[in-house]
Amino acid sequence: MTNDFEVEFTPDADAQGRIAYIKPTDSEEAHRLGIIPAGIELPPGMKLYVLHGVDGRVLGYTDAYASAYGAAVQNDLTPVSLH
Repeated sequence: MTNDFEVEFTPDADAQGRIAYIKPTDSEEAHRLGIIPAGIELPPGMKLYVLHGVDGRVLGYTDAYASAYGAAVQNDLTPVSLH
């Protein structure tokens, strides 16, 4: 799976300590969030790791926690896990 990270920063995001949340997400939630387009099916039980900004925006997603964590760190964000 290709990682998809498009991180954009606004002054508000920078002012809030540059925290990013990593949340495990199933395919139903990914479709609801609009991360995965309608008509695209993921394997049953597949888990994505979605990187969210403090304001809840989706910054990117991947199929591996380590990739989400690495993307946060590479973009000067402090990653925090959500369960």
